[in-house]
Amino acid sequence: MNSTEHHYKSLTKFLYSYGNILISILMVINILALFPRVSENKILIFPIVVALMVIYFVNRFYLLIYKNFPRKIRAEKDRIICEDFVFDKNRNETILYKDIVSIKGGIFDGKLSGLMKITDKNNLSIAFSDRISDSTKLIAKILEKVDKKIYDDVIENLKLLGKKLSSKVSKKVEI
Repeated sequence: MNSTEHHYKSLTKFLYSYGNILISILMVINILALFPRVSENKILIFPIVVALMVIYFVNRFYLLIYKNFPRKIRAEKDRIICEDFVFDKNRNETILYKDIVSIKGGIFDGKLSGLMKITDKNNLSIAFSDRISDSTKLIAKILEKVDKKIYDDVIENLKLLGKKLSSKVSKKVEI
């Protein structure tokens, strides 16, 4: 299997880069609209607190993305080369398959979608989404090359996912 290149479509790249700004602005507008009325109705404190929590958690998530989320990944014979990080376009990181000590999230944890994180023995981490082009090829290449113990753990998670999905399908058929 030769080198494969994976990237995100323009809209997905934009959302992963700047989505938190839009969400934060909407939450601040919400807070500013509700805050003057708090003296009239104390229950409005609840949506203000929820909006503040949304701002906090969304921006915390995006900080992870900014640090560990390349927008271009090249999977080669013995390594993964990551390029085009959000705020550091010149940053290039290389992870050798033999050095991977952990793969988590998304399909690796038996979920249908979500962010996946790879960590190597030097504590270098990269994250990518199932929305990356040809994600199944990238995931397959990673699983093909990682240590057998890591591979076996992921396969066990996939078996559990398969059981969950088949039980959901059989419940729908019964109805």
